[in-house]
Amino acid sequence: MSKLLRVNEESQAEYIPRLTSAGIRGNPYWYSRNPFYQAGYGLPNCTCYAWGRFWENSDINADFSNRPTLSLGNARDWFGHTSDGYERGNIPALGAVACYNNPRGGHVAIVEEIHDNYLLVSESGYNSFYFRTSRIGVDGDYWPMADDVFQGFIYNPITGGGGWLYKRPWLWKKELYNREQWLIR
Repeated sequence: MSKLLRVNEESQAEYIPRLTSAGIRGNPYWYSRNPFYQAGYGLPNCTCYAWGRFWENSDINADFSNRPTLSLGNARDWFGHTSDGYERGNIPALGAVACYNNPRGGHVAIVEEIHDNYLLVSESGYNSFYFRTSRIGVDGDYWPMADDVFQGFIYNPITGGGGWLYKRPWLWKKELYNREQWLIR
């Protein structure tokens, strides 16, 4: 049974941020079961990555259930796709999708760590970089690039959107990201 923990300064230690690409290649969250990959828009691609990471964080039983209902369009459309049922706002939360509009179709990234003066996000770039982490300044706009316009955050209800965090032993173990085996139970 999953244990619920209140999301606050102490519980950030329970969320294991993805800081490397270990375990992504071939993983169904980003490949065979990811709708962006299936449509020919697999990694490197910010939407494929963010959709897969959001799902990885919310798949409580590690059985590929609880598929996200995030937008299947360009990144710039994700924040406005409110029919997905996820809460939105302008305050960062662990596991949330940071959404941007820009002339290139937008950008999405996942909040991995929250610090006093910056956010650490994980991301991929369309036809560019496969995976990286980036520090985003906390100046109210959370801009990763000069022409990005910050839209807001889409909250993952499992990792902090509703104020609660599920502690799932199969996901919270650091060794998950040190192995090519992406399913630990």
